[in-house]
Amino acid sequence: MILVAGATGRVGGLVVGLLRQQGRQVRALCRSEPKATPLREAGVAVTLGDLTDRHALEAACQGIRTVISMVTSLNPRARSQPYRPEAIEVEGHRMLLEAACQSRVRQVIYLSALGVDRTDAPRQFQIKRRVEEIVRASGLAYTVLRPSGFMENLLPMIALIRRFGVAPLPGKGTAPVTYIAVEDVARVAVQAVGHPEAEGTTIEFGGPEDLSNRQCIQAIATVLGRPARICPIPFPVLRLAGSLARVAAPGLREYFAILEFVDRNGLQASRRPPFRNGLWAPTPFEAFVRRHTGR
Repeated sequence: MILVAGATGRVGGLVVGLLRQQGRQVRALCRSEPKATPLREAGVAVTLGDLTDRHALEAACQGIRTVISMVTSLNPRARSQPYRPEAIEVEGHRMLLEAACQSRVRQVIYLSALGVDRTDAPRQFQIKRRVEEIVRASGLAYTVLRPSGFMENLLPMIALIRRFGVAPLPGKGTAPVTYIAVEDVARVAVQAVGHPEAEGTTIEFGGPEDLSNRQCIQAIATVLGRPARICPIPFPVLRLAGSLARVAAPGLREYFAILEFVDRNGLQASRRPPFRNGLWAPTPFEAFVRRHTGR
């Protein structure tokens, strides 16, 4: 059986779906019953709890062979929820892996991010780097996944261009990013389960092309067949907005810090297939836009 932590998130939900399609037994670690109900209805076993609940982690790891963690404490849409990455991610993953070792789990797969090893990485990336260190020191067969930027992060921009012909652009928007669709990230995570090439590795990967945000805006405008007026947003303005909103949306400031980091450095990944013997045809950005716009 495979345990998925973060099973109701953007990537985790797709991972659960792909595993179920393959006929694999899946258990999900869920924070609440409302989130768990659709999973139960889909035939997924559920343990209620999160990474701060040691008893739930011990129960979740019973009978598990592989743990896949897609957990992140950063959610810019969250309202009035504490942003505690050290407690939720660092200490939480430490407890998760202790429970996994006690239950003789064989493999752990952790979703990190490209760029976490840079000295100027933002706080959220530094947190992921610390979790990576815990994963590697766990004694379990580990796989660390470092995907590049998600295409889905640009969905709000697609909606604004489609409706108003306006594209808000944080920073300069000229740094290259090997954008990848979330469904492709989920496919790599599922392929890593039990894969001999995955054991003891850190896999950096992205989509099929390097695109700046300005190039993405142009691609969206071309698909929609309408011009897009770029509205630059300086990062000092975003930093101020994040500070003012820290009570209502405590993760927003860190989210903007990630945008600034990417705008400054880019996120370029190798275009090699994550695994040598696996089929790899990641979604091109134009195809992604067409799928989400019906064009």
